[in-house]
Amino acid sequence: MRGILTILLASIASSTIAVGPVTIRVRSPHNAGKAVLLYHYDDLFSLRYSRIATALIDDAGMATVEGEVIGTAKLRIRIGEAFAELYARPGSTYTVEFPKPDPRTPQSINGTTRVELVFADLDPLDVNAITSDLNDRIDAFIMQDLATDQVAGMQALEVHRKNDSLPSDSVRRPPTLFVMPTWSALRVDTFEAKVKHFYHEVKDLWFDHYLEYSFAGLRYGPRVNDAELFARYLKDKPVVYDDPEYVRFIRSFFAGHLVMAQRFEAPALQRAFDAGDPDSLRSVLAKNEFLKDDPRLCELVMIDLLHQQYHGKVVDRPGAERILQRVANTSTFPEHRTIAANMLWDLTAMRVGYRFPAMLLEDLSGRDVVFDSLLSGPVCVVFTASWCSYCELELQGLEQLHAEYKDVVPIIAIGLDVELATLKAFTKTHPKADFRWLHAVAEQQLRDDLRIKSLPAVYLLNDGVLARSPAPLPSQGLGALFHQARVEAEKGSRVKVWDD
Repeated sequence: MRGILTILLASIASSTIAVGPVTIRVRSPHNAGKAVLLYHYDDLFSLRYSRIATALIDDAGMATVEGEVIGTAKLRIRIGEAFAELYARPGSTYTVEFPKPDPRTPQSINGTTRVELVFADLDPLDVNAITSDLNDRIDAFIMQDLATDQVAGMQALEVHRKNDSLPSDSVRRPPTLFVMPTWSALRVDTFEAKVKHFYHEVKDLWFDHYLEYSFAGLRYGPRVNDAELFARYLKDKPVVYDDPEYVRFIRSFFAGHLVMAQRFEAPALQRAFDAGDPDSLRSVLAKNEFLKDDPRLCELVMIDLLHQQYHGKVVDRPGAERILQRVANTSTFPEHRTIAANMLWDLTAMRVGYRFPAMLLEDLSGRDVVFDSLLSGPVCVVFTASWCSYCELELQGLEQLHAEYKDVVPIIAIGLDVELATLKAFTKTHPKADFRWLHAVAEQQLRDDLRIKSLPAVYLLNDGVLARSPAPLPSQGLGALFHQARVEAEKGSRVKVWDD
């Protein structure tokens, strides 16, 4: 990064936990008329984020968003289906360019595309500048060593193929073969010494942790002495909740501990899950020498393992949920209460068996609507928008289902257009879609709360409780579920539809 050498000529005060405003001026001419949404990550373990500011991009392509942050905060900026991330501290002011997404960039699982912000007049000592510079240096080191190891590995493979005396199975391959990146300890030590010397004038506690755990991650691997690594980076060290490199390191270091507990303490582990008791599960994990003397770290590792491995074979899901709930309610560590609550939300939000979240809605006349009053019995809720071209095909399918099953399964369509007038005009072009139409007053907040990843999105409810989340689209079998509801209604069954 240009100008980074000035780091050696200046210093900044150590970061402290403070609360204050941050201002971000966003330039994005190709997004004129769209909203800029600013989010704050609630924690770096669950990665749940909350919106803290919104602004509209003017005709000149400019917008200013302002929010409040605590300490060194990781923020997320979203415009339409693209997002970018940055760090901010109280009192920070940034001017950034929000570019068009590269069409070759793959979309993330939630349908959004990541872009890289271009900062204008960024202080070389700003946290974004120094972390970016460090990341570039480490990436270059990894790529250099990776290429070196691959060359050595390919050479060893050629020897392996030509030498008939070597065993043919890959399990007993020569130790020089490239299997996975594991860096030379001497080279890492040398590289770390050079990097730390380069940054030695930077007096910033948060960056010190970021730098330290960036190298901890480099040292972690299959041929490393875990005891030495633990003693160097974790023993008697504070837990650093706001450092992504620390999170990455402890997540890697303790990844196998729940599996090991299941292997050697299976009965005690199952009893802890059956009781939904965090104290019992902590006791099981604390039998490991790396967790026995640090209750804070032990509890943090425990909830992170439950969250990360929730869908694996070791975790008892109902027990894990009860444990996370109790940690969220009663932990002596306030950070863990927040993290556990966010993890529980991440695992259960919009899940079958849970009530549909509250929403701010209005009818086509602009009157507020109490959504719960419309959710008696089986109901189909569909989210769509006038700008969703793919929704047109599915809307035709919904029209046909409505014509045939409206006496059994009412359809409620919720439009995510920004303006009510746009939705009203859209409904007039679809006279056959004469089901109830509602407008989302805060469409982006609704998408965030309901975790809607793409449109159209269809849900089936029984008395306001999710029965299919999401439900199949009309083109993918929604009609069969409508037919099932009619069959149950004709039977006069008291069993709720879709409870199977």
